[in-house]
Amino acid sequence: MRRIVHSQATLTGTPVAIEVQSASFSYPDGTAVIENVSFKVPTGSITALVGPNGVGKTTMLELIAGHKLLAEGHVRSDTEIAYMRQNPGFDDLRSATVINALSLSLPLTLRLVHDRLQELYALAGESDGLDLANELELWQSLGGYEAEGRWDQVTRAVLRQGLTEASDRKISELSGGERKSLILRAYLLSNVQTLILDEPDNFLDLFSKAWLGNELRNTSKTILLVSHDRKLLTQAVDRMVALEHNDVWTHGGTYATFPAERRKRIEKLAKDLDAWKAEERRLYRYYKLLKQRAGVSTAMASRADAAQSRWERFKVAGPPQLPPPEREITTRFRGSRTGKEAVRLTGFEVEDLVAPFSVTIYNEDRVALLGENGVGKTTFLKRLVAADPAMGETIRYGPTAKIGYFSQNNEIADPTAAVFDVARPNFRNDQETLSALGRYGLADHHKHRLGELSGGQKARVQLLILETEDPNVLLLDEPTDNLDLESILIIEEALLELEATQLAITHDATFTRVFDRFIIFDRHGVVAEAPDREHALWVASHRAFSLLDDPKMQILSV
Repeated sequence: MRRIVHSQATLTGTPVAIEVQSASFSYPDGTAVIENVSFKVPTGSITALVGPNGVGKTTMLELIAGHKLLAEGHVRSDTEIAYMRQNPGFDDLRSATVINALSLSLPLTLRLVHDRLQELYALAGESDGLDLANELELWQSLGGYEAEGRWDQVTRAVLRQGLTEASDRKISELSGGERKSLILRAYLLSNVQTLILDEPDNFLDLFSKAWLGNELRNTSKTILLVSHDRKLLTQAVDRMVALEHNDVWTHGGTYATFPAERRKRIEKLAKDLDAWKAEERRLYRYYKLLKQRAGVSTAMASRADAAQSRWERFKVAGPPQLPPPEREITTRFRGSRTGKEAVRLTGFEVEDLVAPFSVTIYNEDRVALLGENGVGKTTFLKRLVAADPAMGETIRYGPTAKIGYFSQNNEIADPTAAVFDVARPNFRNDQETLSALGRYGLADHHKHRLGELSGGQKARVQLLILETEDPNVLLLDEPTDNLDLESILIIEEALLELEATQLAITHDATFTRVFDRFIIFDRHGVVAEAPDREHALWVASHRAFSLLDDPKMQILSV
């Protein structure tokens, strides 16, 4: 059972926007996901819900938002709540438009009016003019036109178009970052004062993450969010609720002090458990000693019975809170040399996105690929993956290069395939497969379908398969985007120790400490290399100028 440990004193006299009390939830097959969870979100606070992949963070948000029903316990909120899903869905992504995406941020009543208006507009001359007039009047009275004004700000910021020009654009034409930024901005500008945001920073570039951090620091809204971005959790969050495998506890500070506090807590839990085990052994030995002497007298037999009762009551009461596992992932990446040059690009370009550029990546270089969304970084990486001799001199790998690719969208297998079946071809037998899945914290999920896993668990499956391919050139597209905090730290350690060439697209400012070269793509098609990490992060967080205007950048475009 999960137990709550609150810093209750910090909430005394403070209004509470959301209160979760003894919440429990299970899957239809009886598997417990959330057990006896309690915590509070103070009004006006920015509270982060953190924890390992698959522990139930998204489920917890859905329970609070009313999208799932509690089995036990209750959630109390005195205000309207707007919930932004991790991957806001549409019935048909191919036909969904920008206006459909923006409308997700509306309160339910206003969204129903908006949807009805869209239906009437689609009918054109076939609809009853009176119906349209009535809906427009309702739209106005509920603040619909004010919402449209806010949406115009959003489309101009993200798509550089006004709402009129952008409203009918297909969502499928936008990058993942553009979609996320569009919807996120609409939620943050809405009139709803309590927001639940599931990984709002996912797919955002460094510029948009800087904007998000600034918005969170300056908002008067109450926000409960899930995030694995350490910079955001350090700069924009007031408090953290940690949901772990057998525990939930509240840290009254930011990520800056969270790891140390968590370590202290784990150490204390481990000491408490050791003390409980020692006491259990002492009570047992004492009971056994008295039992051996029970034949001496009736009094001794009575004392033995009493000692046995004390030991049994102690066992029934159970041990104290168990400490969570310290490492969920154990990697075994090996790596090898590629020759002096891992890959040489000569006049490489991405039509309509990236102007021709040339660069040489050397053996064991660790290269971060930075730049805003939609400038061609993912297309560039996919071209490297698909390179073949027919491309001539444009892309030339070292003679012993062996490519390994991590996809941003976890495009590894059919989502209906079982995790075990996806991993099995990479191992000699079933036992090896289960052992490897265990190293990535997936053994208990080996029968689950890929589509049932969290984003972080899917990323772990992909990392495991990548490990078995034994590559010496890793091409990674946002590898940390869905991983939990502990997993990110472990992957960072693995990449730092790995003797292999690495090129990684990332929008995680903290993760860039793994790399020693920094190549930036800008919106004008220019590609350049920064002199150091600090300058690279500054440039990637700004959009106001071309890389050509920065004398510190080494221009690679030809």
